[in-house]
Amino acid sequence: MKSVSSSQIPKSFRAYRPKALQWLGRTVLSVLGWKVHGKISDEFNEKKLVVIVAPHTSNWDGILGVAAIAGLDARITFIGKHTAFRYGLGAFLRYMGGIPVDRNKPGGIIQDAINQIKGINSSLIGMSPEGTRSKVKEWKTGFLRIAKELNTKIIPASLDFAKKEILLGKAFTPSGDNMKDISDLKDYYSVFTARHPDKY
Repeated sequence: MKSVSSSQIPKSFRAYRPKALQWLGRTVLSVLGWKVHGKISDEFNEKKLVVIVAPHTSNWDGILGVAAIAGLDARITFIGKHTAFRYGLGAFLRYMGGIPVDRNKPGGIIQDAINQIKGINSSLIGMSPEGTRSKVKEWKTGFLRIAKELNTKIIPASLDFAKKEILLGKAFTPSGDNMKDISDLKDYYSVFTARHPDKY
């Protein structure tokens, strides 16, 4: 079984990057012993989706995430800390769909993301609901705002370091009650093991 395959996402979400890059993503995951499980249903072909990724406690999360994006050949817009976009790595992350964000100057980050994605017929936008690798009491609500503005569902993607699995979960429909939705999603993620459990 391959570590990851582009068949796990609808065709409209594919970036059609060079085969060598897709191979590299699969190889990185294979060498590290990781696999991507689950699939985004074809019912979402030509639609928009918000993808949230948790638990987020380590730089390894980003490495595995980018490898999965390459292996899936996913065309996804994801928000990342601006310091990760320095030098040559920044050009690569932008090529993979990254948007650098200075968290000390949040301003209209979420609105900018909404504006960028509104004009695209089929797109994925990836976010960390925690917003940082450090332990937090409360999740950020930006992903729920984006889902509401775009009238779309949320795919909960998990990183499980105990099983070495990235799981594309079933689509979650926001209720409009942010506290309830975050509570439900936290319950869902509670079974997955973070790289640093004490930070989650």
